[in-house]
Amino acid sequence: MQHFYDLNQVKEQDMPGRKRRLVVGKDVMLVYVEREAGTTQEHTHDNEQLVYLQKGKARFTVGGESREIEAGGVVHIPAGALHGLEAHTPITYIGIYTPPRKEVIDATA
Repeated sequence: MQHFYDLNQVKEQDMPGRKRRLVVGKDVMLVYVEREAGTTQEHTHDNEQLVYLQKGKARFTVGGESREIEAGGVVHIPAGALHGLEAHTPITYIGIYTPPRKEVIDATA
């Protein structure tokens, strides 16, 4: 198993409205995402997730509670919680999932 990564060297998934790079371990996964302004997403999954917003502003909603988050903010998303985001500006964030989310790895979500 690989122990060290350079995100600049990790293969990029180019998807509508966003680009992302993944680092996947046995029980945890890191996703680096660059998302365009104006993009939205609402969904649920069985993985616990943390989101660290590195750049920009977005409205995050978790379990019916919404907050405006700026760079430096962290959002905790419990497994099974309906959640979403609306990017007010271009945003960059790191998502950490446990366990790894197969649909993200397969680029189907």
